[in-house]
Amino acid sequence: MATICRGHSDRRIVCLMLHSLLSAVSRRAARYRCSKPFRMRNSEPLVSFTFDDVPDSAYLNGASVLEEHAILGTFYISAGTCGTTADRWRVIDRHQVRALHERGHEIGCHTFSHVKVDTIGATELDAECLRNREFFRQLCGDIRVTNFCYPFGRLSLASKQQLQQRFDSCRGIYPGINAGTIDLGLLTVIELYDRTLPQDKLQRVLRETCDRNGWLIFYTHDVADPPSGLGCSPALLRSTIRAVQTAGLSCLPVRVALTKIGYHPA
Repeated sequence: MATICRGHSDRRIVCLMLHSLLSAVSRRAARYRCSKPFRMRNSEPLVSFTFDDVPDSAYLNGASVLEEHAILGTFYISAGTCGTTADRWRVIDRHQVRALHERGHEIGCHTFSHVKVDTIGATELDAECLRNREFFRQLCGDIRVTNFCYPFGRLSLASKQQLQQRFDSCRGIYPGINAGTIDLGLLTVIELYDRTLPQDKLQRVLRETCDRNGWLIFYTHDVADPPSGLGCSPALLRSTIRAVQTAGLSCLPVRVALTKIGYHPA
């Protein structure tokens, strides 16, 4: 009996190891395979400010700072988390979501439950996106949710291919400037975190964006003083905006930036 149990245990370990290996291969393929290539045709370099999970400080401070400088941002929201309190912050509530939309900011999809999309099947992933869309439609009426961001930055090749068919673009957390032929299935970003964006790095990425006629997408979470390790202070957001505007770069939400690079949905 002990030998039989040990055999079952060994097979289970092998299956788990194989599943882990296949998942890692899929994640790597999703990152490096350009599955939705698009040749940018913008006439000038662009910048977008985006916010993930959307703590209420991103609404209270982040949106307000953007508006001080006549900028609109993109806020990737998981509707099922609205109004809840996490370890680091309180998430934006439904009234604040409606206010963001009414003020002209873009609302993006982050799944309904803030789930890692590489851990669920196609049917569940489709349901997550539909449920999120319906929440925003009931809340905001005329809203169109056309861009996606992977929760936790996690994706697989299958989930990427499924999502890039549903949405105009999907944004990740991998670093880089979008330039030339880009992957609309996995747009790259620069962290807008106090702990990772010193002034010398900011100036470097702005120069690269200008030199390559690229599209620079900043992303952060909370906008607080002090911020979490995944957020930025209002001071950093303001100084970044000043640097961007001094460089003469246009700041646009993702949906508008897509039109500026020449993308039009089929």
